[in-house]
Amino acid sequence: MMIKKQKHLARIKLTLLSFISLLIISACSAHPGAGTWKTETDNSLQLSKIVVTFEGTADLFSRQSETAIRRCFWSAAAENQLQLQCVHADNTGIKETYQLTIIEKDQAKLTMDDKLIALLRK
Repeated sequence: MMIKKQKHLARIKLTLLSFISLLIISACSAHPGAGTWKTETDNSLQLSKIVVTFEGTADLFSRQSETAIRRCFWSAAAENQLQLQCVHADNTGIKETYQLTIIEKDQAKLTMDDKLIALLRK
């Protein structure tokens, strides 16, 4: 009888451990905004792409020189939206805030103060 109880407790512990592990792993999954987003059309910033890393940084690249024109830290504003806190690469005293909103799995828009800056594709 004692062995059955020990086996039963061991199964419960294993099940709980598995469940907790799954919760931890799912909580650490990448935001759908992470990745490389390329602009679809000309835009006011002359962006060519945005590279959003899993580590919480992002770079906005210029179409003209393919160098980063903004360096950003991002936070999840919603399940489908990132808020980008950026500085100009050549003058870190200038700060700007952008929103990257995922429209569909591979489509997004970059806005600033609700004004559309660029449409992007992953």
